[in-house]
Amino acid sequence: MVEGEVNGRALAPEHESALLAGTGRTDLVDALHWIAEGRPVSGVDGASILTAVVAAADSGVRGADAALRTAVRSALRSTLDTSADLVLTDSIVPPHRYQAALANVARRTPSGTLSDITSATVMAAQAADPLVIETLGLVAGLSWRDLQARSHARGVSLPGDSQGTWNPSQVLGAFRVIDEIVRAQVEPQLVGAVAARPLELLLDGSVGWDAIEKLRADGVGYGTLLAQRDVGSAWSAHRNRSNNEISKLMVRRVLSALDDHSVGYWSTEGDEPVAKTFLGGRAGVAGKPPGQLSVVTRSADGAAGLAVLVAIARDGGTARKTAATLLQLPKKIGVPAVLVLFGTGWADRGESDDLVRAYGGRLYTEQTLDGLASLAACVGED
Repeated sequence: MVEGEVNGRALAPEHESALLAGTGRTDLVDALHWIAEGRPVSGVDGASILTAVVAAADSGVRGADAALRTAVRSALRSTLDTSADLVLTDSIVPPHRYQAALANVARRTPSGTLSDITSATVMAAQAADPLVIETLGLVAGLSWRDLQARSHARGVSLPGDSQGTWNPSQVLGAFRVIDEIVRAQVEPQLVGAVAARPLELLLDGSVGWDAIEKLRADGVGYGTLLAQRDVGSAWSAHRNRSNNEISKLMVRRVLSALDDHSVGYWSTEGDEPVAKTFLGGRAGVAGKPPGQLSVVTRSADGAAGLAVLVAIARDGGTARKTAATLLQLPKKIGVPAVLVLFGTGWADRGESDDLVRAYGGRLYTEQTLDGLASLAACVGED
């Protein structure tokens, strides 16, 4: 039997050496069993181990498939939970601003309350305070995106920004959607369903602007706030709005690791950010640069080294969808591609095995960025 061949095709000597050296075993199958059992691997960088296990699996070496599953899940065991931190908190509208917007509407009505609100009073209030329509949308249980969609379905296109410039027809269209919800005039689309309404109105069967005025004047119980968090998933809308900022912070972590190893780079972030198209040109990208391309490392002579792609997934569903895109990218990039995966959604996905193959084992998390920087430094010296 050829050296390095166990129930399969011959394994390249460098791959067998990496597996034996990393596990301290003298037999290839024993080394693969060692990895499959989740035992510690040391002395060899993670990318080399992953590449070697992939090669063993592709060669049909006994025990390699089990070792690959364990190695990938260990390598991608990111502990970063993007739900644990908040960014762009200075963009959050404080409660008193919503209260002020409602008061702006109320004082323009004959009774000085929301009970006799009309489209005319809403139009005047919106002209004085651009937060009015968005606030009334929230009163109806509609996010800005939902209000845009509902209005558009009726042939009214709202401004791209809720606090942008409005014309009378847009104000009237948006308020009509809101008013029908508050007055419980929307019919459910499904038999046996209930048309969506704000939680505080739905639970006790309240209807109309009298009920909203009572809530505005008397306040909403803390229990209602907690129930709203339960059905609405606290902070979800803000996180959706701030996804790009989370990605930027992750890219900066990569840059920090590169700086620690004195690796030069071009990046969309950092002290001297460049455009995505510039990065694409440096990396030899065929077609439009992918959104995940965030860094291209630079050697001493100014040549491009590695294309670093960054992706975040908190859950398996997001990881699955993103992986489908990531698997296509290495063949579209003219330099070796490196993948940095942040978030808890990656480790247990079967697609991650395919990503290891596609990227030649060059997969990293926030826990192994030092290894990425070391690889980039070596490439920069070539």
